[in-house]
Amino acid sequence: MDKLQTVTSAPVSSGDPLNAPKIRGNDLEKASQQFEAIFLRNMLKEMRKVNELFDSKDNPFNSDSVRMMQGFYDDTLCNTLSQHHGIGIAEMIVKQLSPHHSEQKT
Repeated sequence: MDKLQTVTSAPVSSGDPLNAPKIRGNDLEKASQQFEAIFLRNMLKEMRKVNELFDSKDNPFNSDSVRMMQGFYDDTLCNTLSQHHGIGIAEMIVKQLSPHHSEQKT
């Protein structure tokens, strides 16, 4: 049996929630916070790109070192925001993926 047949003959989950891998609440919260941090980071990155269009060449804040420090700041800001209920994306993901999670918190 070749590798292709082995892969295609593997049983496929039918979407049965009983066969789905169990996700602990903390893992779901961490993953949703990481997703929110990535979302915020990309949003800030695009905002900074637009801001660069208006920068003049003789602006003292228009340098690679300043952009690098802004990147570090943005990373820290996004991680901190997502861990402290940032803009609410992480909470919405947890509520969507874990209906019993909201009952445990109240």
